[in-house]
Amino acid sequence: MAVAKEKIREIYEVLPKLNCGFCGFGSCGQFARAVVEGRASPFGCRQNPWSGYRISEIVGMKVPAYSYGFQPAFVPKLMASPSTTNLKTPSEEVKGLSQGIEDILARIESLKARDKMEGKVA
Repeated sequence: MAVAKEKIREIYEVLPKLNCGFCGFGSCGQFARAVVEGRASPFGCRQNPWSGYRISEIVGMKVPAYSYGFQPAFVPKLMASPSTTNLKTPSEEVKGLSQGIEDILARIESLKARDKMEGKVA
């Protein structure tokens, strides 16, 4: 049990500690616990996917380093159509990215407001 708690703490230290929820868990601590328990991939952090390599080391999982152009075995290959009808114009792409950023910023503001109401002002 002490070993598991130590691994959870080590993983938590690697994470960005934003508690954004993009990994599917309510906080970075919950994500760290899920990785140690085998319920989540070490590469589940969407804020810093590269932390997955360090987390893999902590839990003792061997992950090969891939050079550019190769896909890891655990990532499904994309089956894209050669058709150009699915491509977006640059302005559509920018609009979509802007909306995504706005959504992230709104989420951060709501988390700040929640923390302020709970008395966790940083």
